[in-house]
Amino acid sequence: MAGWDSSARVPLSITEQSIYNLHHRKVLADLIARAMCIKGDVDVALFEFAVPLVVNTYPIFRCRYHDEPAVRSFDDIELDYMDIRHMSEADITSFLRQFSSSPMDLNSDQLLGLSLFRTGEDEYIFLTKCHHIITDGISLSLLWAESLTAYLTMGAGKPYKPRGETTDFADYINFEETYLESERGQKASYYWRNKLELQRETVWQASHQEIASIICGEETLNIEGVEFVQIQTNANDAEVSLFAYLCAAYQQTLCEFLHYDFWMNTSLSLRLKREHRYILGPMFRYGNLTVCRNESWSEKLARLSQEIKHAVRTAYAADSIGPHGSIGHNLNASSCFLITFLQTEEHREGFTAVYTGETSEWVEVGEKLKIHTTPLPTRLTPYGIYLSMAAYGGQLRASFIYNVNCFSQNQVESIMDRWRLRSIHGSGDKMPPL
Repeated sequence: MAGWDSSARVPLSITEQSIYNLHHRKVLADLIARAMCIKGDVDVALFEFAVPLVVNTYPIFRCRYHDEPAVRSFDDIELDYMDIRHMSEADITSFLRQFSSSPMDLNSDQLLGLSLFRTGEDEYIFLTKCHHIITDGISLSLLWAESLTAYLTMGAGKPYKPRGETTDFADYINFEETYLESERGQKASYYWRNKLELQRETVWQASHQEIASIICGEETLNIEGVEFVQIQTNANDAEVSLFAYLCAAYQQTLCEFLHYDFWMNTSLSLRLKREHRYILGPMFRYGNLTVCRNESWSEKLARLSQEIKHAVRTAYAADSIGPHGSIGHNLNASSCFLITFLQTEEHREGFTAVYTGETSEWVEVGEKLKIHTTPLPTRLTPYGIYLSMAAYGGQLRASFIYNVNCFSQNQVESIMDRWRLRSIHGSGDKMPPL
């Protein structure tokens, strides 16, 4: 495969091109921001050296995008250090909110921001903010883990060499293009074209509605204990995956609350495919799940299970046709709903809640340091509701990120509670009335 070193002009992946086109169509801050609180004796100079050493090993994080059609340039990334001990706790919180959510310019800004803020005598906040065009959440988690490992290793007086990549994102792009040109890729493209053609008129009408702004709120829900065990049992009894089961419950709930046509997309992590497990970059695809109102609960489970299985097999072609572009981001937020799922108990990527951005308790990482994550403002999203789920440690954590111009907090809480009940009870004859 080509790789970065042997190709001076690696083209954009389908995902990169979709986000690049969207960036020039809409005002959109498609960002991932995470903050790690650090308590202990931090060697700031070593931190400033170790973290960029790791980050600059991976060209995708150093990308800038220019011109049309877009081409890449690469610039090394530095870590910014700022002492803000003079600020009050309220001012620090306000500062982090503004800093983490401010837009990034694809052409001029460093697309991965690394900042270390000193907030107390032995207290720090390590903030990372990146544009989605260069990375996804899993990539950022792996980068966090490796950066901290480098700092701790070098702090112990041992040499550290970043692991680098035997297969990099440029290789993935080559794989993607080869796949799309293959017989299997052509069949996948035909499937997605045919699927979206059936929705052409409705998509056209929805795309000409007034675009709602994308300021969001967030409600979270933890399902654990006997309730989570019951949901897992329900999925097993229905002989479908936990993800398919939760998707069916989500779609059924939306059909009860929404009295208009809408689209539900699922984010498919290509890291679940073995050949791309350790590549860092924007490794995601969106598959459009057909919405059907007039079907039984068992019919919905079976249909969505098959659609998800097929979408996983054809994931490389999905974005090239339109779920991310024509259906996902180009419609009014009230018409679009996204669901993502990470089951770390089944697909271990070597990181814990500290690295995935979930809020966590203090975790000791050495004799002198302990860390935990702290919540940041919700990323702006062009969807009506973005349901992000993670199953780990015997619990299901669900975040309902919603567009405040489409839904009120009370409406989202009602949807959230109904989805929980649907997941627990399953078929409609066991559900309490609305």
